[in-house]
Amino acid sequence: MTSFKVTDENVATFLTLPSMNDQAGLSLAYATDPAKLAALVPAPLKVVAPIVVGYVVNMGKPSFGAPYLEETLYALVSYQDKLVGAYPFQLLLHGPGAEAGLVAGREGACIPKKLADDITLRRTGDQAEATVTRHGHTLLHATWQKGAINEPSFMPQFAQMLPLNQETQTNSFFFNYALKQDDQGANHFTDVSLVTTQMRSFTDSLEAGALTLDLTSTEDDPLAELPVLKPLGAAWYHFKTSTMFKTETLTSVDATATAPFLITGRYDRGIYDPAVTSY
Repeated sequence: MTSFKVTDENVATFLTLPSMNDQAGLSLAYATDPAKLAALVPAPLKVVAPIVVGYVVNMGKPSFGAPYLEETLYALVSYQDKLVGAYPFQLLLHGPGAEAGLVAGREGACIPKKLADDITLRRTGDQAEATVTRHGHTLLHATWQKGAINEPSFMPQFAQMLPLNQETQTNSFFFNYALKQDDQGANHFTDVSLVTTQMRSFTDSLEAGALTLDLTSTEDDPLAELPVLKPLGAAWYHFKTSTMFKTETLTSVDATATAPFLITGRYDRGIYDPAVTSY
C-alpha cells in the first residue's frame, strides 16, 4: 500500500536514469525562416542551421510510468561554438503515461512539456501519418512515404542524427529557473541557468522517406510561428534504448532577458492574461 510518506529506498530510486525505451515513430526535418528561428532562440545559444527538427513517437517502455505518445519541434544550436545539441521549443504528450512523462521531464530536467488533447500515430505498410491536437485544434499533421527524402542533399545530415546499430550520445539545452513571489503577489523568474541534458540512445531501425507537414498556431501553441518553407525529409525509426544520464548546469543567464522564452512551452496564455478563459 502506498503512503504519503515513502521509504528511504523509494527516495533512492526516485527518477533514477529515466529511460524512454522501445521508442518508435516519425523523425522529421524542414527548412524554416532563418531570422525567425534566430529570434526564438535565447542567448547564449546560437542557431547552427535554419532548420527545424522534430518527432512524433510512441514511448513504448518508459522507466517512469506507462507508455505515452510525444511530439516536439526543436532547433539545432551550439553553446560557445563547441557543444552542439537540440533546443526544443515545445513538447506535447498524450496517453496513459503522459502525466508521468510531463513531470519527469519538466521537474527533472527543465523540459518545456505540456499535455495534448490527442496524438495519433499510425503506420500502414510504406506510409505513416501523425496528428497532434490540443484545445480542439489540430496543431500538426504529418505524413511519411517510404523512399527518397524530399531534399536528397540533406540525407547525410539526417542519417548522422540517427546512426544505426551503435550507441550515440546527444545533448539538449534547457533553462532551469525558480519562481519567487514578491510582497505584492507577483511571481518572477529568478536563478535562471542554462543546462544541458545528455542522452544515450541506440537506433536499431531507420527507414527514410518523403515528408508532408502542416502546422497551425493557437493562442497557447504557436507551432506555425516556425514556418515550413521546405520539407527536407522524414524517417520511421526505432530506439531500442534511450536513457537520460546527466543534466549539467552550464552557466547562469540574465533572468529578465530569458524570461520571455520560458512561458509558452510550459504554460498556457491564461497564466499571464486573465481575460483568457474557456468553459
